[in-house]
Amino acid sequence: MKHHISCTRCGNQHAVSADSPRDWDEITCTECGEFIDTYGHQADLASPSYALHALNLSRGLILQMARESSHRLEQQTMRQSA
Repeated sequence: MKHHISCTRCGNQHAVSADSPRDWDEITCTECGEFIDTYGHQADLASPSYALHALNLSRGLILQMARESSHRLEQQTMRQSA
């Protein structure tokens, strides 16, 4: 899998594979030789964040529960006023 990153010094675009034999191997610009990143950091950026996914699922559940409880509360107030 390839990711496109650009050099911070000259702006040259690079297609970098996240699959490297070592995580600490450096990614350098082919034009100016500037250090851009390491393969391990790029792989971490491309991998899914399970903590963020769990947080989004929890947030969705909280919103669903809030909607259901407000709907029940509205029904109860309508019954009491009738």
